[in-house]
Amino acid sequence: TLAGVGKSIVAIAFDSVSYAYDSGDREKPALDDASFYAAPGQLTAIVGVSGSGKSTAAALLAGIRSGYSGSIIVNGTELSGLSPSTLSRTVTLVGARSHLFAGTLRENLLMANPKADEKAMWNALIEARIAGFMPGELDMVIEPDAANLSGGQRQRIAIARALLHDSPVYVFDEATSNVDAESENDIMKAIHSLAGKKTVILISHRLANVVDSDCIYVLDKGRIAERGAHAELLKKQGAYSRLYTAQKQLETLETEDA
Repeated sequence: TLAGVGKSIVAIAFDSVSYAYDSGDREKPALDDASFYAAPGQLTAIVGVSGSGKSTAAALLAGIRSGYSGSIIVNGTELSGLSPSTLSRTVTLVGARSHLFAGTLRENLLMANPKADEKAMWNALIEARIAGFMPGELDMVIEPDAANLSGGQRQRIAIARALLHDSPVYVFDEATSNVDAESENDIMKAIHSLAGKKTVILISHRLANVVDSDCIYVLDKGRIAERGAHAELLKKQGAYSRLYTAQKQLETLETEDA
């Protein structure tokens, strides 16, 4: 078993990790000699353009993909040596469109922790900033494909469920990409609150969400191009600065056109 499971002190280290997938006629590298470190109790961000390898890193860490070369160390243990059950207890992945099952809110939450009592469920809902929207409280019906919920409501319930799982490591892979601005702000508050207690990795194409991260890694064609805090990376005037400036200009134009 992995030492530290159930505790908050878990570090993640990618050391010269490479991973290639079959693109049809040849293998295409998604990660190429990539190395990064996620410290306990901190928010570590991974950014880059589409196709740079961000989601591949998340999928490897969550055990969705396998067959990498190099080393992925989870609290001193090689990831490939962990059992699926140990890995699922250690790492929680929240993606861009989290799935909720038809049934009640209570049933969906208990999937993460069957032993959770009502107080624990409400605490998770409060932390995920969704407790105010509960017309039927914990017995609220969730329709198939969560058709009675907005994208933001679905994501915040998914985050509450993830919080109930209480794993040492959380990976948020574009968790705010399909939600409204208010939900995005609420989700980011929940992520920042969690980062003080867990090892949190935030993957986001929107750089405004990573500004306050403890460390930001910039992926470019599967390689780490830059690393540092937001202000430090802006001063370098490299890949991160170009991406950030371009996004700010685009958002300014969109605001002016609205």
